[in-house]
Amino acid sequence: MTIDVRLVRGKKEQEVFLHVPWNIGLAEEKNWVPPLLDDYRKQLDPKKSVFLAHGELEAWTAFKDGKAVGRISAQVDFDYDKTWPDEPKTAFFGFFECPDDVEVAKALFAKAEEWARGKGRTRLRGPFTLDSKGESGVLIEGFDTPNMIGTTWNRPFMDQLILNAGYAKAKDLFGWWYQAGTPVDELTTKVAQRTRDLPNVKIRMMDIKELHREAKIIQDVYNEAWKANWNFTPFTDMELEVIANEYKLFIDTEMAYVAEVDGQPAAMLFAIPDINELIRDFKGELMRNPINLVKLLWRLKFNRPKNARLILLGVKDQYRASRKYGALAAVLYEEVSKRGAARGYVGGELSWTLEDNTGINRGIERMNAKIYKKWRMYERAL
Repeated sequence: MTIDVRLVRGKKEQEVFLHVPWNIGLAEEKNWVPPLLDDYRKQLDPKKSVFLAHGELEAWTAFKDGKAVGRISAQVDFDYDKTWPDEPKTAFFGFFECPDDVEVAKALFAKAEEWARGKGRTRLRGPFTLDSKGESGVLIEGFDTPNMIGTTWNRPFMDQLILNAGYAKAKDLFGWWYQAGTPVDELTTKVAQRTRDLPNVKIRMMDIKELHREAKIIQDVYNEAWKANWNFTPFTDMELEVIANEYKLFIDTEMAYVAEVDGQPAAMLFAIPDINELIRDFKGELMRNPINLVKLLWRLKFNRPKNARLILLGVKDQYRASRKYGALAAVLYEEVSKRGAARGYVGGELSWTLEDNTGINRGIERMNAKIYKKWRMYERAL
């Protein structure tokens, strides 16, 4: 049976590409929450994409018997090249969806690999949609709960399918679950209080009226605190605008904080309500279906999500390495634990962390969170 892998060109072909998950039956899975396709459309639009401002990509759809049954993108990130000069010639893949059919998977990867080689690349790594600040990895543990906003859910066969297509594990990513009301480790509480009591330390909620200012703080702390992390690329000014404009609709300022030392931003924590709880019945559409937009606004006001996702937590280098201020992360953990419970959140996901980031993982363990999901990254020499 012939597998036809076609390059995506034009809006009509892009829509076929975007709707592959429905074609292969993901909508029948109770724990798959469709992403909002408006976000993907922006990512693929050269005029609007924050990624394409510092990268390039191509996308393909696989057809079998005339039916779209798989998809993949391949991308080059010039910011990655600048950030990791000792890892030259790396390309990435993303948007990967496929049935349990290794021939379809191999055909898709062959196109991505051919394109990457044509760009002078010698390694293909992923999945990232479209970089490490977006959806990352293939779910390998935790299939019994839905995916939260900004994370992926897939069927269990995907790990072996990618391995059978010639790829090897590059890194695992952890998703942690914290149940509201779970006591934080006594030592964490003690050191957090000691740091909080310092007269020059202030913990404040982010101000939604000054979201551009707050987003700039997020950018600055992230770009410093994460710079040594595997596959890091910096937040750009365009991505800063996305945070400031698109998150404003549903941000809960009770769950987003800045820690200041002597009036200067030293650390930040950014968590958001799990909007996926409110959009499961939207079939991926928001702006193209005004009724869904009205539903979302109503639900945000009267039926807010029960869970949250902690996306970012970082401490600037000079404070993290300081004995005096090294517990700022503990202060923020304790803050989100208390305020989250007071706001009525049942629990929260902390995601993702690298499997070998011992320091941050131990800190989360002391908060008495548990690993409940794992995602895997893969790579292959070309």
